[in-house]
Amino acid sequence: MPAVETALRATAPPPVAAPLLKKCIAEEAPVTRKSVALFRFGEQCNNNCPMCSNTGSSAVFFRPTDELLRRAAFLRAAGFRRAVVTGGEATIHPGFWQVTERLADSGMIWDINTHGRSFARPGFARRAMDTGLKRAIVSLHSHHAPTSAAIFGVNEAAHYETVAGIEKLVAAGALVMINCVFTRLNLAHLEEYLLDGAARFGRTVGFKFVFPSTIGVGGGWSGIDTLRYDDVRQTVRRLRALAAARALRVFFESFPSCVLGDAEAKNVGRSGFGETHYLDDASGDRVYAMRHIEAELSAYGDACRTCSAVRRCAGVSLRYAQRWGVEELTPFV
Repeated sequence: MPAVETALRATAPPPVAAPLLKKCIAEEAPVTRKSVALFRFGEQCNNNCPMCSNTGSSAVFFRPTDELLRRAAFLRAAGFRRAVVTGGEATIHPGFWQVTERLADSGMIWDINTHGRSFARPGFARRAMDTGLKRAIVSLHSHHAPTSAAIFGVNEAAHYETVAGIEKLVAAGALVMINCVFTRLNLAHLEEYLLDGAARFGRTVGFKFVFPSTIGVGGGWSGIDTLRYDDVRQTVRRLRALAAARALRVFFESFPSCVLGDAEAKNVGRSGFGETHYLDDASGDRVYAMRHIEAELSAYGDACRTCSAVRRCAGVSLRYAQRWGVEELTPFV
């Protein structure tokens, strides 16, 4: 396999004045004992989040159970011992238990990206743990039920189901990370949200704050469409200070190191949480290096060449850079 490169290269000129640079990361990476594959069940979901990052394509809305079983077998034959199950919402797929049990029977453990509502059902979390679940990344974007419901695109009952699902996952012994996307609806209340979540769910739970992507069907939603890094910089730094003062586990995804104010900050994209490979969603018979995909979707400013944090920095999304430019990036020297 070709060695992974992290040199910056120029990309096509965007409709802004500043040139953009991209990292060069090999498309393929070897599968090892520690490799983890992202395994999508389809984009079907019973939430209707207005900032949804899914494609909205009918071709990837639903995968038949037999096809998912074939893909599970492909991953195991390729050498994977762990997968991250996701959707849409994987737990509402009619073959959810059949596929996850097949993963477990083949010696694989699995994590899940979920809105958590299904885990509120009696016995659901316990059954998942018995079937090989280790970690759950659960989306919850506000502690305030009306705001949470608005970001979920459903009624307030869904908010309370997610809260109950998180509580049952924690009680069952799952490692839980709560995923919160920044929007204009929750931005002013995120410190209160963090304190409320730590009090409600306990200190074993981690919190991941995410700068929104505009690449999917929800990219034009007013809650994220005009959100800039300069709009959230101070909120991010207050959250980091609060987490340090209270010894809370807090992570940030899709934030450049200079926005975080920390040259040593970890790039917490999908690869930062251990997902090393992406199972091709169209064919289901090829895997790509997750770092390659992240590199293709991100960009840097010319000044980032001299930044001491550039190797670990997430940069900004290419879509963001093409729209807003990269003047907000202030390299560490």
